[in-house]
Amino acid sequence: MARVETHFQWAERLGLRCIAVTDHHVMDNMGDVQQAATDHPDVRYILGAELSVDTSVGAVDLVCLGLPPKAPAALSRILDEYHQWQRAYGAAFSRGVQLLGHDYGDDVRLELLRSYRPRHVIEIQGATHVRNATQKGFFLQRGWLKSSEEYGEFCEQVQEVAALPPYPAARDVVPVVHDAGGIVSIAHPTNYFLRGDRERMDALREELAFDAVECAHRSVPPELTSVFRNYCVEHGLLSTAGSDCHLDEHVGRQLARHIGKDDWLNELLERCPA
Repeated sequence: MARVETHFQWAERLGLRCIAVTDHHVMDNMGDVQQAATDHPDVRYILGAELSVDTSVGAVDLVCLGLPPKAPAALSRILDEYHQWQRAYGAAFSRGVQLLGHDYGDDVRLELLRSYRPRHVIEIQGATHVRNATQKGFFLQRGWLKSSEEYGEFCEQVQEVAALPPYPAARDVVPVVHDAGGIVSIAHPTNYFLRGDRERMDALREELAFDAVECAHRSVPPELTSVFRNYCVEHGLLSTAGSDCHLDEHVGRQLARHIGKDDWLNELLERCPA
């Protein structure tokens, strides 16, 4: 939904020292990132991806940084697994909506994807799940929802009747990322950490073996940023910051609008050179 070029343009305009463009579940943007980096040589960049994993507490998003431009075989298999998951989840969701009595076949879902996703991306990724905003609008238009507030309950009903595939397991993903030289950062951790519950934080650190915490993010209250940063210092973890810019028109407003510190980037670049 946002062009890589837009991120680099704004990074250059804002004088940012370094950015990472981390698409969800995939590294299909790598060619675009490398081309944008060539066009904007003053913007340092780190290759990566945001990989959601299945854990003992449910789904958790991990920002994986410092991934190599040529993925080793094991990492390639994991990325292929995410491509398969995207298609399987989309197909399963369509089946669930149909079981609820609505016409939402794979062909309909593909048309919705074509309304916002570039053609070359669909050629790579296939018929995946549809983003929530587009899907909700379509359901409202068809009269399957009386109001947008019903969308969450509708998705829960779909989940009850359809076997939606879980994300790849953390135990299968994290070691492969580490073996490829990547750094694993737990993303927007406020809810995952139960707002700073030490027992939960310790348990997830043991289960996920993460190397960093996204201490600064618009979903992290400022008072928790210091809590998470102190936890990182205590346990020898890196601190990262994220913007979550999903749309072209959001990049200018959101990119680097966080309270992350320069020192965090210095520490990161020592472990993960841009």
